[in-house]
Amino acid sequence: MKKLLPLLLAGLLMMTSACSNTANPAGTYTPGSYTGEGQGFGGTVSVTITTDKDKITEVAVAGENETPAIGGAQLETLKDQILAAQSAEIDGVSGATLTSGGVKEAAAAAIAAAKGESAEEGGELTYKAGTYTGTAEGYNGPVALDVTFSDKAITDIQIKTSGETAHVGTPAFEILFADAIAANGSGVDSVSGATFTSRAIKEALNNAAEQAEATNMSTFKKNTVDHPAQADIELTYDVVVIGAGGAGMGTAAQAAQNGETVLVLEENAEIGGNTLVSGGAFQSVMPYLVWDAEHPDAKTAVWDYNGQTYDKVMSTQGCIDTLKTILNWSEEPFDEAYYKDHEYVAGDIEELSKHGVHQEYLPTLKALKKEIQAYLDWAQPQLDKGVQEHEITLFSTVNLHIFQTYYGGLRANSEMTKWIYGDYDLVSQFIKDGQGLKEWLEDQGALFDDASQPTLIGALWYRENGFGGGDLDGDGKAEEPAQWGTYFATTKNTVLKTSATAGENQIMTRTKAENLILEDGKVTGVQATMYDGTKVIAHANKGVVLATGGYAANIQKVIDTNEYWNKSFITSNTKTTNRSSLVGDGITMGEEAGAATTGEGWTQMMPISWIDNGNLAFGAGTYAVYINPTTGNRFVNESAERDVLSLGEFENGIELQGSQGVFLEFSNADVMVGRPYPYDDYANNVSGKEDVENRVYFASSQDELKTILDQFGMKADPATIYANIEAYDKAIMAGEQPADVAKSQASDIIGSAEKDEKGNYKADTYTLDGVMLRIRIMAPSTHHTMGGLTIDPDRHVLNAEGSIIEGLYAAGEVTGGIHGGNRLGGNAIVEIFVSGRTAANSIAADHQ
Repeated sequence: MKKLLPLLLAGLLMMTSACSNTANPAGTYTPGSYTGEGQGFGGTVSVTITTDKDKITEVAVAGENETPAIGGAQLETLKDQILAAQSAEIDGVSGATLTSGGVKEAAAAAIAAAKGESAEEGGELTYKAGTYTGTAEGYNGPVALDVTFSDKAITDIQIKTSGETAHVGTPAFEILFADAIAANGSGVDSVSGATFTSRAIKEALNNAAEQAEATNMSTFKKNTVDHPAQADIELTYDVVVIGAGGAGMGTAAQAAQNGETVLVLEENAEIGGNTLVSGGAFQSVMPYLVWDAEHPDAKTAVWDYNGQTYDKVMSTQGCIDTLKTILNWSEEPFDEAYYKDHEYVAGDIEELSKHGVHQEYLPTLKALKKEIQAYLDWAQPQLDKGVQEHEITLFSTVNLHIFQTYYGGLRANSEMTKWIYGDYDLVSQFIKDGQGLKEWLEDQGALFDDASQPTLIGALWYRENGFGGGDLDGDGKAEEPAQWGTYFATTKNTVLKTSATAGENQIMTRTKAENLILEDGKVTGVQATMYDGTKVIAHANKGVVLATGGYAANIQKVIDTNEYWNKSFITSNTKTTNRSSLVGDGITMGEEAGAATTGEGWTQMMPISWIDNGNLAFGAGTYAVYINPTTGNRFVNESAERDVLSLGEFENGIELQGSQGVFLEFSNADVMVGRPYPYDDYANNVSGKEDVENRVYFASSQDELKTILDQFGMKADPATIYANIEAYDKAIMAGEQPADVAKSQASDIIGSAEKDEKGNYKADTYTLDGVMLRIRIMAPSTHHTMGGLTIDPDRHVLNAEGSIIEGLYAAGEVTGGIHGGNRLGGNAIVEIFVSGRTAANSIAADHQ
């Protein structure tokens, strides 16, 4: 590998005006334009200043390699800071540390040139030999590296502590350690898809180098390595899949099982895509766990798949109210005209139900009403006798899932001129075919919690299937944990080891697909480039599948396509839950091949995201209350859809650390948030109770709460918050709706009360005094793009005329038309795997 030799600072200064570089005795600067460079997160950043003799009059900042949703989104802010400060000594932007540092470095160089100051030579880079622990903030918390230096070089790097997500951030360690040692510095290229971990590694290296008394930190931060391109690679497979997330690996595994040879191209350093940073549960009713009309009083049932007996799951307070609303839903054609003269409130199904249904969903509604009526005929007499809702078996059917996906995604644009909802054929297909997804995955070694049907944020019902890892040796224990083990260790094993074509199949990581190959209007392959510049030409005998995900990390595209959100709610400062590679490349490739798009105006915001970096905070609204940090009041139905929650947060929250819509979530500290929330101890079934800076705090009194509120400048009165929580709890314990804001489902109170043998609260034992509360500080971030390429139910990609583009298929979030204007929580995982399998089966059917 070729090292980038230390550069003289003078070599980084490019004077673009025809003026002398000698200090002007009549003023601070020699008038003109000057450019300096510095090392940002993704590469070189530059600052160009224009001066008169006394001040900086213009500033331009460029950094095309900075992550668009993080450092790249802050370049304008940094420009404004330099201009306002008239200096390179600026605050920078929290969460974009490396970009800020590079811009400061570049600004200092440009200002020095404008002043006519001599550029200092870089000099030899030396260290005080030894091992030093460098620290930085990673994706899931602090990262500490033990870095060993000789007097002239980095000789070793070891991880001391890290909580980075396996197979997301962790691949960056091996790659960047090798590059940093070869480069003798931290100016190496980041690893695609591991943005936060790459940044943490570089910052930790810088921190260690400073402790080692590096003689020239500027040189250290610039030192990099060159990975020269190899000879072009040309390959031929039956199926070429672009993207190795859930949709891509679902496609690849099914295609391999069908006997096709498969090539998977993945931009990131490891397979898994955005699924690895998602909640991970998939939404699909398990009939053996819920109420059965043929055996209404059954307390247990056998799952035919494995022959085991399971207890039925119980309902939750509020579910029956929702069922009664659906039972009374108008069967007339949906009346858009009504909302031209009346306010439309997203999530208000009491009002929505009065104004009809799109007629393709009418048969489902009618069938669902029959199911609900049978259930209520059984349940209502028990309720009338005083039995509590949580004591009766949960109602859940495929028809309910279809209909809730319909109305949960039925939305109007901000101008009330266009309505959107999920295509019936696509919705019913992924939900019905999702009934076999668990079995298909378990056949490959996936483990799930087969005994429960929990919920998660914005899911609307209790029908989630929690992941349990991957069991590849068949002993019933997960060798590979979490989302990775459940969805990717298993499917990767199928593609590369157990399928009939395993010996021929290949997964190429760090390889970015760039163009589709078209021959006479047919897609026949893909052109791609590896991380080192090596060109790859992949021919597909039968089909190419786009499975590249959405574009929620491309904030500018979200802004440009937005038809739903108030324009002030989404800005260049908006954060994302997505990995940095989710920028819409697959949609662009499809469009270049003639594909049409649909529904791109409705990007979903994740209402429970951390304010420091936008990452998903995980959880559900059923056990918590959301509090306005200014008034101390509840402001939304915490069990509502994600867009409803986010809208409430934007309207009731505050701006903090660059995030809009910041609010407070209160819950009982003993109630676990649920997997994959990183701060609970699942092995011992104990909730975490340690503060996490800028994220989670704990308080057992109003005085402790006030300290937390004061820390963030929040004006809410702790006494008001406590009073609102107490009123909420008492309503829930009484089986009533809270007086302030109705709640569709509530599973826990915030305070503490004893329960009787049936699980009913003893109201006279209730207290909030001294109860430890968990307070999470969160805000909306972009999460899922419902719109994308137009497809048919077989996952053929369609052009603007509705005709099939031969040879091109698409699966997962890269497609549109499924979720309408809002996606239900848990619907993504089931849809991406079902659609991937559908695409693979369509390819097989098209070539019989």
